[in-house]
Amino acid sequence: MKLVNMQCPNCGSPLTQEGEQLICHACGGTFTVDYDDSDVEYERIKTEPERDQRKLEHEKQLLEKKYELDQKAWAEYDKRERKRSGKKKAMIISLIICGVVTYMTMCGIIMFVQQKQESNRREQERIEREESERNNTPTPSPTPTPAPNYDLTPADIDPIMDDLIEAGQIAEMDIMSCNVDTNGNLYLAEYNKTGAVFVDAYLVTNIPNPQRLDESNRVVIIYEVTWNNDELGDKTCYDAVYFEGLKIYPGDTKVICDFNPLTIDRSDAAWGWFNAYSYENYNQCYRENITALGGDVTPLRGNETELPTKGT
Repeated sequence: MKLVNMQCPNCGSPLTQEGEQLICHACGGTFTVDYDDSDVEYERIKTEPERDQRKLEHEKQLLEKKYELDQKAWAEYDKRERKRSGKKKAMIISLIICGVVTYMTMCGIIMFVQQKQESNRREQERIEREESERNNTPTPSPTPTPAPNYDLTPADIDPIMDDLIEAGQIAEMDIMSCNVDTNGNLYLAEYNKTGAVFVDAYLVTNIPNPQRLDESNRVVIIYEVTWNNDELGDKTCYDAVYFEGLKIYPGDTKVICDFNPLTIDRSDAAWGWFNAYSYENYNQCYRENITALGGDVTPLRGNETELPTKGT
């Protein structure tokens, strides 16, 4: 400390410290004290808030270090727990993720193709419009496409019934295996599909659907499906596929169908696990695939031999 005289050098009155300045209230003189960082007196006169601030910063550093150590400990614990979860759980999660990624990829491809087709159509219209303007010829109005008829009858469906049954059977046999939780503890028994035999076919019309009232029809086909496990034996179930939006254009008698069968989302009443489900009860299969639609049901074709479990 370089200023040691605590009296005013102007009038000799006592000096008062305010912050880092010395003030003489007698004559109004103001003096600045020049401290060295190593000066003991400098450390002594530091204010209480500064010491508190250093203490708070130190405590904050300790808390941050403790938090960092806790996070590392939790990460190690979580890593060990993941390893203990087992290969089966990891396989299930991987299959689910793979299915979701595949679904999203297909949706993206479909959207891309639709956008490309729409872009090509607009480009073709632009070229034709420019060509018409150059020739001073008005663009002819496009001929409207006649509206198709979705109100089909069994007689309309019958010519393509064999093709529908075959396409549905191929789709049924495309999924060759499924897993079944045999004891409620995720012990999965694998079953292999050994057959899918046609049982019944139905035409469902006037299905309540506010978004697609003019396309509300389905052909639903039910199959008897056989599953086999070498240790547990055979399992007989029922499953169904459906074709929707079948139509006939005016002036034609041929039913338009993409022959791409679909399946509904099964309820917990279905038997099986992970993308391969069937119904142990025929009536439950009928209810979820046909009755639940709420439309008008007309039989198309059925097995002449009554199945033992049918109707139970």
